[in-house]
Amino acid sequence: MKKLILPLIFALLFTGFSVNTFAIDPDPVVTATATAELVEALTASEEAQLNFGRFTAGTSGGTVVIANTAAGTMNITGTVSIIGGGSPSSAAFNISGHANQEVTITLPADGAVNLTHATTTDVMNVATFSVSDASPLLNASGEATVYVGGTLTVPNTSIARGVYTGTYNVTFAYQ
Repeated sequence: MKKLILPLIFALLFTGFSVNTFAIDPDPVVTATATAELVEALTASEEAQLNFGRFTAGTSGGTVVIANTAAGTMNITGTVSIIGGGSPSSAAFNISGHANQEVTITLPADGAVNLTHATTTDVMNVATFSVSDASPLLNASGEATVYVGGTLTVPNTSIARGVYTGTYNVTFAYQ
């Protein structure tokens, strides 16, 4: 019996100090997690058009400037004269998207947009565009309004009288 007790004690002792060899893995595999959040698309609409108003060119022309504000204030330079009855205004754009997100607004390059006469090939160039906020933050409802103004170059009196129109792109993107 004495011979059995001693090996039994040693066997129990060594069982408690055994080395865990299955925990060492040369090629461990970890299960990872990926997530994604799909939000509403950004939308924008033109609520008011950019309107340079009614004016005469004078003898040497000049510029008509519409401010990028809700009021769309009109200023002139050179020999341009404002004529009553026009409706000068800045363009207004409503933006909708994911709440509390910043939006980047890109306007056309300087001088890239022409307004063309309704019945001739005469043009007036929009020298610059400006925006009231180039990186607006959408409010808690996911909305913002921005105003676009510009500077129209009015040549001298050698171009046709009448209505001039043109289009331009305004790009809105999440930041």
